Amino acid sequence: MSQHGNSTLGMVLMLLLLGSLTLHATRTQLSQGMVLVADTQQHHKDFAQAQAALQWGLMQSWPEASGWQCQQLSAHQWLSCLLQMEEGNALLLGQDEKSDLRLWQWVSPRSQRLQPEAHGWIDYCPLSKPEHCQPQAGSAGL
Repeated sequence: MSQHGNSTLGMVLMLLLLGSLTLHATRTQLSQGMVLVADTQQHHKDFAQAQAALQWGLMQSWPEASGWQCQQLSAHQWLSCLLQMEEGNALLLGQDEKSDLRLWQWVSPRSQRLQPEAHGWIDYCPLSKPEHCQPQAGSAGL
């Protein structure tokens, strides 16, 4: 009779152990999921800020100049930079100053305003040399 009670107690302990392991695994998985959600939220925020900086840059007045020229809106920490190229083409960059995420837009300068090119939005620098994608630190105006 006493062995029957011990086996029942053993099964209860085994169920408690399995339940504990399951709870631990679920908690670990939930923690990893929370980190992923936080990273995704931050990416969406950075993307929206870069998009806003790009749109803000389209509304600014840009003088004709060679090389990168930048403007920043400190209130929102937006940075928008323009690289004017040959043949009337230009490349506009938008980013949140707190983030490394950058968005790009091919544009046509028209009387100190920018006209976005159709299908000209891109999420990576389209220039052939990576060093050409970096506006110089001293080019920020406003």
